[in-house]
Amino acid sequence: MYRCLPSVLSAAVALSAGLLMGLSGCGSVPTTSEGMEAKRAEVVPVARQTLETMKGQDPSIADAMEGAYGFVVFPTVASGALILGGEGGDGVVFEGQDPWGLAKVAKGSIGAQIGGEAYSELVILKTEAAFKKFTNGTFGFSAEVTATAVKAGAAKAAPVANGMIVLVATKGGLMASAAVGGQNFTCYPFDLAP
Repeated sequence: MYRCLPSVLSAAVALSAGLLMGLSGCGSVPTTSEGMEAKRAEVVPVARQTLETMKGQDPSIADAMEGAYGFVVFPTVASGALILGGEGGDGVVFEGQDPWGLAKVAKGSIGAQIGGEAYSELVILKTEAAFKKFTNGTFGFSAEVTATAVKAGAAKAAPVANGMIVLVATKGGLMASAAVGGQNFTCYPFDLAP
C-alpha cells in the first residue's frame, strides 16, 4: 500500500516543478533594440489600461501616486501550487509617467498548498531612492511584506515601506492573501545599448 507513496510524491513534485518553470518564465526579454521596442509597444498599453482599471476600483490610487518618482504595473501575476508553489508575471516600470522598462516578478514556495489565482499588482515608488533600488538589477521584497488589496479608499491607508506602496487587485474571486513577501523582481530598461 505504501509502496505507491514515493511515486505519487515524485509525480506531484514533477508537476509542481513544471508549474513553477511555466510561471517564472512568463515571457522572454528581447535582446535587440528592435525587439525591445516591439515588446514596449505590446506591454505598455496593457499596463496603462490595468492602472486605469485599478484606479476605477480605488480612486485614492491617484492621490497615493501624486508626486511619486515612478511606479510598476504588473497586469497579471499568476500563481499556482501543488505542494511546490510559484508565481510570476511581466510588468512595466514607469519613471514619472514615462515607460522606463520591463519588469519580471517571480516567487517560489514549498509546503502544503494547492490551487491558483491571478491578480494585478501596482508598486508605487514614492522616491528616487526607491526607484533606483527597485530597478537596479534584481530586487526582492522581504518575507514580511504584504500588499493592500484594492478597494475604495484602500490606497490612501496603505503603508509606505522603504519608499514603496504595494497594491493588488484580484482577477476573479476573492484574494485569500495579499502576501507579496519573497517576490523577486528583475528589471530591463527599454533603451538597450546597441
